Amino acid sequence: MDSSGGETALEEVKNETVDLETIPIEEVFVQLKCTKQGLTSAEGDQRLQLFGPNKLEEKKENKFLTFLGFMWNPLSWVMEAAAIMAIALANGVIRYISSLDVKISVRDVVL
Repeated sequence: MDSSGGETALEEVKNETVDLETIPIEEVFVQLKCTKQGLTSAEGDQRLQLFGPNKLEEKKENKFLTFLGFMWNPLSWVMEAAAIMAIALANGVIRYISSLDVKISVRDVVL
């Protein structure tokens, strides 16, 4: 591999000035200076020096904030409002029935 032309093409790929997704596969091989068979160990080492390791960046995320993020949408708000209303209505109905039982038992005793 020649060091001047090959390095320039690979630098363009590294700087993302070449869009490899929109060109034909044969052109991708030409731009990347490789074949369908892959790279030799020496070429792989050279590209490792040029591009660095093939590793994704790890982002630290707060798990609690991620969990709260799932609750921040209109569907969750409706579900939470329905749950609050259900609790309020259930407590109100139970209290009303309890007060009826007391009134009925007082009437039974008096009559």
